[in-house]
Amino acid sequence: MLADEQIAGLIILPLAFLGVLANWTVALLIRKLPSLKNSFGRLTASQSIGDAVHCTVFAFAVAPMFIFNMKSLKTHSSVIGHTLLIAYDISTYSHLCISLNRFCSIVAPMQYDRLFSHLNTNFLIVFSWACAIFPSFYLYGYNDCSLDYADGTFIFQFATTTVCQTIVWYADFLKYNTIVFSIVVIDVVTVSKVRSYKASMLQSSSSSPSQSKSKSQAEMNFLKQACLQAIVFTCELTTYFLIMPQIHPDHKFLRFSLSTVAWVLVHMLDGIITLTFNKEFTQTISRRVKIKDLGKYSNRIETASNVASNSKI
Repeated sequence: MLADEQIAGLIILPLAFLGVLANWTVALLIRKLPSLKNSFGRLTASQSIGDAVHCTVFAFAVAPMFIFNMKSLKTHSSVIGHTLLIAYDISTYSHLCISLNRFCSIVAPMQYDRLFSHLNTNFLIVFSWACAIFPSFYLYGYNDCSLDYADGTFIFQFATTTVCQTIVWYADFLKYNTIVFSIVVIDVVTVSKVRSYKASMLQSSSSSPSQSKSKSQAEMNFLKQACLQAIVFTCELTTYFLIMPQIHPDHKFLRFSLSTVAWVLVHMLDGIITLTFNKEFTQTISRRVKIKDLGKYSNRIETASNVASNSKI
C-alpha cells in the first residue's frame, strides 16, 4: 500500500504538471505571436515564467520528494521553499504591472508609448524581479524565517519564531492581499473607462455593430480573467494563512489541501485562465494542431499512393 506522503505526491504531480504545460505554453507562444511582441506581451511572459517556475519546482522536486521519500531534498527543503516564494512574488508583481499597463493604455493613450517603451518595460520587468529576489534573502535568510518542509505533514511551513510570524503576516499575507485588491480595482476602473468612452463615442463611431459586439466581448473576457485570477489568489491566501492554521494537525490531508494543493492550484489555474480568456493563444494552438493533423493525413495519403504504385509495378 502507498504511504500517505506518496499519495500526497501523486495528488500534486498531475496538478503541477498541468501548470507546467499551461504556463510554459503561454510564455513560448508569446514569442510567436506578432500581436504580443509589445509591452503587454513581455509583461505577460514575465508573469507566466513566474507561474511556470513555481509549477516546475512542484512537479520535478516537491512531488518526487514526496513519492520517493528523497532525504536529500528534504534536508535542503528551505532552498525549495525559497525558490517557490520568489516565483510567487514574480507572478504577483507581474500581474500588477500588467494591470498598470492596461490602465495607462486607456487613461493616458498619448503617453503610453513613452511610459511603456521597450526600454522602460524591460526596466520594469528587471525591477519587479529584483523586488521578488533580493528582499527575500533578507526576510527569509538573514532573519532565519525560512520556509521548510515539515516531514510527515505534506506542507511547507515557516519558522515559528516571533520575528518570522511578523514577517509572514506583513510581508506575505497583507502584502499579497493588498496587491491583489489593487489589481482588481485597477482592472475594474480600466474596463469602466473603456465602456464609458465607447458610450460617449457611439454616435460618431464608424464601427459596425458586429465590431462593437466583438470589442465588448473582449472587454468582458478581460474583466472575467482579472476577477477570476484575483479570486483564485485571494482564496489561496485565505486558506493558507487563516483557515489552515486553525485545523488540528491530526487532519493532515485537510491541512494539505488548504495549503500545498491550494498553492499549486493558484499557479496552475493562472496559466489555464490566461490561455482560456485570450483567443490568440487558443487560435494559435488550434491552428498548430490542425496543421499537424493535416501533415499526418498527407503523409498517410502519400504512403498509400506509394504502396499502390509499387503493387502495380
